[in-house]
Amino acid sequence: MLVLDLAHDVAGRFAARLFAWAGDRVARIAPELAEPESLTAYLDSGKESGSIEDLSGLLAQCDLVFTSFDRGDWLGHARGLAIPESCIHVTTSSYGSTGPYAQWRGGSMADWAAGGYLYITGDPDREPLAGPENCCAYAAGYTAAFGAEAALIGRMRDGKGRHLDISSMEAMLLLHQSTFARTQAGELRRRTGRFTEVYPLTVLPCRKGHVSLGIVSDAEFDKMAIAMGHPKWSIDPRFTRAERWNHREEMDAALSEFLLQHDADEVVAILQQGGVACAKVAGARDIADNPQLQHRGYWEQVPGGGVMPGYPLRVFHPFEGEAPLPHPEGDSSLPLTGIKVLDFTIFWAGPSAARTLADLGADVVWAEQPGSREDTELEPGKEASPWDLMQHLYATKMYRGKRSIQLDLTKPEDRALAHALAKEADVVLENYRPGVADKLGIGPKELSAINPGLVYVSLSGWGASGPWADWRSYGPSIEAASSIEGRTGYIGGDPLRLGHAFPDANGGLAGALAALRGLRRRFEGAPGGWFDVSQLEVYAALSGEGILEATRHGRGIELVGNRSRLGALQGVFPCRGEDQWIGIRLDGAEDKARFVHATGIAADEGAIAAWAPTQDKHELAATLQAAGLEAFPAVDAHELMADPHLAARGYFLDVAVGERNYKVPGTPLVATPPISDPSHPAPRPGEHSDLIRKALFA
Repeated sequence: MLVLDLAHDVAGRFAARLFAWAGDRVARIAPELAEPESLTAYLDSGKESGSIEDLSGLLAQCDLVFTSFDRGDWLGHARGLAIPESCIHVTTSSYGSTGPYAQWRGGSMADWAAGGYLYITGDPDREPLAGPENCCAYAAGYTAAFGAEAALIGRMRDGKGRHLDISSMEAMLLLHQSTFARTQAGELRRRTGRFTEVYPLTVLPCRKGHVSLGIVSDAEFDKMAIAMGHPKWSIDPRFTRAERWNHREEMDAALSEFLLQHDADEVVAILQQGGVACAKVAGARDIADNPQLQHRGYWEQVPGGGVMPGYPLRVFHPFEGEAPLPHPEGDSSLPLTGIKVLDFTIFWAGPSAARTLADLGADVVWAEQPGSREDTELEPGKEASPWDLMQHLYATKMYRGKRSIQLDLTKPEDRALAHALAKEADVVLENYRPGVADKLGIGPKELSAINPGLVYVSLSGWGASGPWADWRSYGPSIEAASSIEGRTGYIGGDPLRLGHAFPDANGGLAGALAALRGLRRRFEGAPGGWFDVSQLEVYAALSGEGILEATRHGRGIELVGNRSRLGALQGVFPCRGEDQWIGIRLDGAEDKARFVHATGIAADEGAIAAWAPTQDKHELAATLQAAGLEAFPAVDAHELMADPHLAARGYFLDVAVGERNYKVPGTPLVATPPISDPSHPAPRPGEHSDLIRKALFA
């Protein structure tokens, strides 16, 4: 297969890089871009370099084309280019190529703001905080890559090329776990600094370094208390799950007494041995010494010095045995119509990957542990409580389009049912800790003996091999170990988490990409196999150029707040009203001149910070965008659900609950012809158990 990379933005170039990593031929034709050498080295490695003279010949041969869009037009060689109808054409941008913001300028600061993460990241009494530059674009790149894989499968089935219009804004909004459900249930997500809704899921300093603690349940709290030598915490009335948030300062003091007597590495060793999810907060340079990543051969050495992340899906074990090619039944109106997926996933990363496959048309059978979740179906005419409403909207977004069967895999009869389902499946997804699926009789070895044509995807925190394989993890643990948390924070302050767990969501993107990549290769005649996906490796790939810069030159290690590491004038500035802010980025002298002309204000941080409080954030963003500048207001969930651009693009789905309509995020895969249908409801626990059992033994 030939991929033509004409992209100018990070999202498109990273998506093309994912195809190059996978062994596809990728030809890149683009003018020289004004960017750090580390970014060029990371995004363009593994691609052939072509010239404009090669364009027509390559275009005639290619299967997949990546282009970029900004300020109302396609960029570079893609402008005015006639792309063959048989090609899959993927366009990446901040906002999409249609809608009111299609004329606006995108970029890294705008992505954090428009994606809803800027408003919720940082301390409550300070300005909102952006994460490292380009992280949002990398997430959009994962989205563009799995969208391209789905479209390629669709073309195999119906012979049609497609155009995918991928925006970072919509990709980021789908990665919120419960932000929109919580808001509509009456709890607007705001900045809470290093704290989360569950405490102590937090980051604290140690004698040397910082550690991220992953404590969610009472059982986990008890394990932490025992490991730290304070078992009486478990019976302290201040430290029950219901009270820990109200007494978090006292909990902090109690934890600090232990933490400040130990280095971060010692704390992690003690707590992980006690069965507690945690990780040291790594920097962009010391992550290269991570023993887990070294064991798994993650790093790529770069000519000139330094290392950069390797292919996140490289750990693949093909299955032995003859297996027929997939022959899905049914029409091919969506790429995965008739494809059968067996979903053993829990929590967030795995369920979101399976949800993506369901949106693409797959028949996803979700094997749920009995009692693992509440029944969120609301009785007609009954007013939903805030908790019930939040759970119902969350389930609608996370589990839509699936069929549910309840299986207790510790019981032989239910394990036999799982094996019968696996025999008929095309894809299996699971995100247990390594070894758990094997103990339950649904590991890759056992299921491949039943069905060697399976595409089996494991989504563990650290990967199935290596010294950390048995460690426990949550999203915050992954964020700490990845170096992203170590590069997020106010100048002179401590590392801070992003406002909502981001690693789980990116793990889901990579899980969907692995499943689709495996399916496409199966359609082409390749064997089935097992993708051993490490969520740490998936997430660290969002820091590629930062890690390369730090390991080569030692730069980019310190916290810079909202300033740019790439030399732009960048910041988040207060606007008129309570907790109202705008993100602004000015790249170079031309942007600064445009800013002065548009506002009459000097283009420096102090002048902007003094003047911006007199301005409405939405009006100021529109003024600056009209001048061709990157600016976007820090918007909360209410504002996003009422956003005219998202409404014009039909992003949010209306869900009726009683006599009211609510909104849940739809799909970021905007395609012509369509490839994704997110409109299906979520199943009740075990809703389809009887029907699935009858079909198996008919």
